[in-house]
Amino acid sequence: MRLITPERFAKMAFDVRKRGSGRMPDDLVIARSFAAAMDDPDPSGRQLSYTITTDCVDRQQDTIAADGWDLSSYLKSPVVLWGHNQDLVIGKAISVDRVDNGLKATVEFQPADMPIVGGWAEYAYRSGVSGFVRATSVGFRPLEWDLTEDPDRDGDGWFPGIDFRRQELTEFSIVGVPCNPEALLDPSVAPITISSDADDLKNLTSRRNAASRAAERRRLHDIRSKRIASLA
Repeated sequence: MRLITPERFAKMAFDVRKRGSGRMPDDLVIARSFAAAMDDPDPSGRQLSYTITTDCVDRQQDTIAADGWDLSSYLKSPVVLWGHNQDLVIGKAISVDRVDNGLKATVEFQPADMPIVGGWAEYAYRSGVSGFVRATSVGFRPLEWDLTEDPDRDGDGWFPGIDFRRQELTEFSIVGVPCNPEALLDPSVAPITISSDADDLKNLTSRRNAASRAAERRRLHDIRSKRIASLA
């Protein structure tokens, strides 16, 4: 699969229409960002709920049909990424629900001490709770679509808006910059202040260092024991 921007897809689609022949590649995945509306954080765990897509006209002049989502493949491996980076799986979607104008998902974030991705997951979770990073971006494979002819959406220009009729969700990501102006934070949800937890971080680092020293002592002990055994 090739991840491309909506602008690139629109240019390719326009070229196909202008030629009057040919077809679009089947391996394209589009990334489209939203300013995600978030519910109150779940106090019992590392979970946040987002509106991840709506059917409004976005800033790229595109629309995605709310009733056109195919979730069957995604639900088998409901990964949540940071910035569409497939190496940074910061969480999983524990639910994806269809709503009147799009999709809503609840994300459970990886623990902070998870190797490699723990820091990114902690950053995304804390930034969401505190109100700094609340945007999402869906990655999807277009199945059916039309170029708009609406002049208000550049239908007569070089980069006409696209109306996606059917699409397969492949992943969604937490991102810093949104595209959809309609999926806004619920004004009734006030950001929650999170303490710096500097002491917790210091203690975690100390525990990790202690564990590393203990592992090294065990390794050296094993080496010495083997050497002694070989001399016996």
